[in-house]
Amino acid sequence: MNKKTIFAGLIIIIILFLLVISFYGFTGKKREEKRVYMRIFPSKFYIQEGDKKEIKLELKLNSVPFSSKINWSVESTGNTGKLVFKKDSSTDENGVASAIYFAPDDVNEMEHRVRIIATSKINGKLYSAETTAIIYPFLHETKIKIESERKKMIAGETIFLKAYLFSGDEEWKPMKNKNIVWKFYINDTLFMEKKTRTDELGISDLPFFYSNVEKNVSVKIVAEFERNLSGIDDFEGCSSEMNVIIIPEKLGDFPVVLIHGWSGGITDALLNYTWWNLTQKLVKNGYRVLDFDVTKKGVQWLVYEPDWFEHHIPWIAWKVCEKIKEALILNGYSPNQTIDIVAHSMGGLVARFIAEHYMEDVDYWNKNWNGTGYPWYGDGDADITIGAFQIDDLIVVGTPCHGVPPNVNESFLRSIIKYAYFPWWVGPIPDMIYNSPFLEAMGYNGSDLIDYYGVGGDIGIIIGDYPVDFDGDGIAHYSDGLCPTESPYLEGKPLYILEGKAWPLGEEDHMSLIAINDKVHEYILKHLIN
Repeated sequence: MNKKTIFAGLIIIIILFLLVISFYGFTGKKREEKRVYMRIFPSKFYIQEGDKKEIKLELKLNSVPFSSKINWSVESTGNTGKLVFKKDSSTDENGVASAIYFAPDDVNEMEHRVRIIATSKINGKLYSAETTAIIYPFLHETKIKIESERKKMIAGETIFLKAYLFSGDEEWKPMKNKNIVWKFYINDTLFMEKKTRTDELGISDLPFFYSNVEKNVSVKIVAEFERNLSGIDDFEGCSSEMNVIIIPEKLGDFPVVLIHGWSGGITDALLNYTWWNLTQKLVKNGYRVLDFDVTKKGVQWLVYEPDWFEHHIPWIAWKVCEKIKEALILNGYSPNQTIDIVAHSMGGLVARFIAEHYMEDVDYWNKNWNGTGYPWYGDGDADITIGAFQIDDLIVVGTPCHGVPPNVNESFLRSIIKYAYFPWWVGPIPDMIYNSPFLEAMGYNGSDLIDYYGVGGDIGIIIGDYPVDFDGDGIAHYSDGLCPTESPYLEGKPLYILEGKAWPLGEEDHMSLIAINDKVHEYILKHLIN
């Protein structure tokens, strides 16, 4: 055996010896390692807001109960609640530590999660355990009931829906100042959604208007109170539903009210010129024109005028309301009968005020109005007793919804329309100027409860102004000789524009549009029923 072989054998023996020592050394350390058992019970639990729950931590070292200092922490994205210890935060001789968890008084979600973490340092090493508290809100029970005075309506009518909202655990009480979401479905397809708010008695009203159906349609109406977790008191959601049948409108279902413009009723000749042709076409096609004097033969049209020069359009609208109500009764209708309105010039502003300012008090006018509230005010008694809910279609022709240029004064009106001078008609003139207090206070949007149609004429001239694009389509128009062509436009509503000449070369001027223009008359006949 040579020296190299002996040397290699020694090296192998040394390596084997070291491996044996290493093996027994590691296994010895493993046997000496501490086995720690640390758990929190329960490992997860549900608890209602404001309640408390006892939790326990168990700690063992090598399967033997172990006493140790415990550090606790509570974590959450929102309110954490708190931990209270019966004695201290250490485990006792049984290796047990107890704590009382107090849930937050209010949470704003159905499952608010809180992590409760316990840690302990044993022989220089940190051990931990945790549990999850899931806090749920205490929800007060709610219920809602909806009703309507009718379960069937003619297309174009407005009915009033009423919701009653209550909450209670032992006793039901009205829920005031709460939001109600109304959803309307036809064939399970949502076509409209509205929101209302309950009053002091937990009641919420909503007018419902639907027009233009070709056959009977069933509308499912759902009123919902959505689950509310945002306040100190939390409420469960609830809903109720009902069905309303809408039947197609027939010719003659709604009487047509014709409202003339500024001083348009001062002579029978002027009134006759304004309405004769249109009235004959309406009657011939099966419409009923409301008669304002049943003691006389034939249809007698509405006539109104201010009593004095201080009376503005709101005051006139009050008097027109009274005349319409009286005429409805004398013609055998209910005073709340649904009507259609065709209005010319300033008459359209009168009709709009009636439609958009139900129950306004309008006896007086504030000349020093500063933009707060309205420039009209009254004696405490409501004067506008017809509202949008009583009007199906409103068609206005040559109506200055956006006003007329400032230089269109009374003398110009008299010269272009050939009106005589009557001082009591002075009051409404400032109401029709661009950006007048009246127009600014009334606004330019109209009512969603009415099918509104505007008609304007363009004869290629405009007095003292420039072509204006009120409807925002990028095309500016002139005027019908008095009213800017696009002034009848209201936000999102249709505007029918006729371009042409003034009489006798054409029929697109201010008076001819309503009196003799066949295209305008056809448009009116079509949209009073469609």
